[in-house]
Amino acid sequence: MNRYPDGQGGSMKRLMILFLSAFFLAGCSSGFVYQRKANPSQDGPKLPVKVAVVAFGDGTRDFTSEGNIFSGHVFNLARTDINGLSLNTGAAFSVSSLPAANWSKALAEDMAASGAFRSVKFMYAPSEVTDEEIVVEGALTKAYFTTISDKPDEFVLHLQVRRMPDNTVLREGDVGKIGVRPSGLTTTCLTYGGCVVGRINRYLNGIMQGIFADARRDLVLVLAPPPAEKKPTPPGQDSPEDVVMRILGKE
Repeated sequence: MNRYPDGQGGSMKRLMILFLSAFFLAGCSSGFVYQRKANPSQDGPKLPVKVAVVAFGDGTRDFTSEGNIFSGHVFNLARTDINGLSLNTGAAFSVSSLPAANWSKALAEDMAASGAFRSVKFMYAPSEVTDEEIVVEGALTKAYFTTISDKPDEFVLHLQVRRMPDNTVLREGDVGKIGVRPSGLTTTCLTYGGCVVGRINRYLNGIMQGIFADARRDLVLVLAPPPAEKKPTPPGQDSPEDVVMRILGKE
C-alpha cells in the first residue's frame, strides 16, 4: 500500500537520501598541507647566504566569496574555506583556507629544500632577524579560486628582497599564476566528497610549487655573483687557451 499518495513517497525517499548523504559526508573535510616536490631542482650554484622569509601580509580584496550556486563562485582562499555544498558537487566537504602566513611558511620550506642557500628560516616579524643576510618580505595579493566558466583563478605574491644590514632592496615585484582551472576539478564523486578534496589539493599544490620555483629562481639570479671577466691577452702573447690547444695539436 502506498502511504504517500500523489507521488509523495518518491519525494520523501529523495529527501531521505539527500539527508543521509549529507550526514555521512559531513566529515569529508581536509586541512590543506603544502606538499613540496621531493627534490626541487637547484636553479644555480649553492649560495653562501642565510635567508629569512618573514610572514606575508594579506593584500587580497576584502571578501570571502562572491557569486551564487547558479552562476558560480569566486572564493578568496586567503580568508575562507571552500565549501563543497556551495560548489554544487552534491557532497558535504570543505577545503581549508590558505592564509598569507601559510604561503610564507611554505615558501621558506621550499627554498630550504632546494639546497640553493646556506640556510632558510621562516620568521613571524622582521624583528626576529638575527644574522641573516637576505630578508624576503611581501604580501599575498590574490588567492582567488573560481567555479565560473572561463573565469581564471588568480594567485599572486608581491615580494621584496632586501639585503642586510643596510636594507638595500635587491628586487621587488609580482610572481604568480593566473589561468582557467582544469575541467572536472569539482565534478561530483557520487557518494564520496573526499575525491574532490584530493583533486583540489593537488591542483593548489601544483600552483604553489610553480610560483615558488619562479620566486626561488629569481632570487638565485639576483644573488648570484657576476661571471668573472676574462683578462685580455697582451699583444704578441698566446692566451692560456691557445697554449693548451697547441699542445693538444688542435690548432
